[in-house]
Parts: sequence; C-alpha cells; structure tokens
Amino acid sequence: MLKSRFVVACALVLAGLLAAASMARADAAHINYLTFSAPFALPGVSLPAGTYAFEAVAPGSHDVVRVSSRDGSRVYFMAFTTPVDRPRGLRADHQVVFNEVQAGMAPPVKAWFPIGEKAGHEFVYPASRTSR
Repeated sequence: MLKSRFVVACALVLAGLLAAASMARADAAHINYLTFSAPFALPGVSLPAGTYAFEAVAPGSHDVVRVSSRDGSRVYFMAFTTPVDRPRGLRADHQVVFNEVQAGMAPPVKAWFPIGEKAGHEFVYPASRTSR
C-alpha cells in the first residue's frame, strides 16, 4: 500500500513538472529579440539603439507587453496593448511598424508582430494635446 502511494505521488510530481515545462516553452515562444540600429520610443520611454526582448506576458488574455534588456535584467516598458491584425502585405519576418515623427525625434513603435503570428500588439500612446 505504501509503495502504491509513493508511485502515485511521483506520478503527480512528474505531471506537474511536465506541465510547468510546457508552459515555460509556450511563454518562450512569445519572446522576440529585436535589434534597433537607432533610438526608438515606446509610450513614456525613449530607448537607445540596441537589442531588446519583446515579450507577450500571459499571451492571449490581456495583451500585456514587456520590453526588457536582452538578458531580462532590466524592464523598460510594461503595459496593456491593443490586439491588431498583421496588415496585408507585411512580410512575416517584419516585426515592428513605426509611427511617423518629425525629423530628429526617435520614431515611436506603433505595433509589434511576434514572429509567425497573424496578430500583434498595438501600443497605446496618450492623445496629443492641441492648443485651444
């Protein structure tokens, strides 16, 4: 009897470990490492040229995107985004679309499309203020 309980407990632990490993692999599929050759902007932050990790946190549920250093040690941006379909004609390997900006300013990222995904994440910028 003791032996059968031990076998059941081991099976449950193994099932839990397999489920955790599966979830880790699914999350890793939603991380893309993007290298920018010039400064760029996200809502509320401007970042220098470099390589950044773009990650869909809890994919499919809240459309939260986190942008961090390549090694993940520093988070530069994390916020809700709006789901957006990949525009027709946008190549599958094209991951970022920029908004237009005046010359000399860091272009803001309009949307990020994870590799192999038909939908992406549109960043929400505050409405620009107009003079009255």
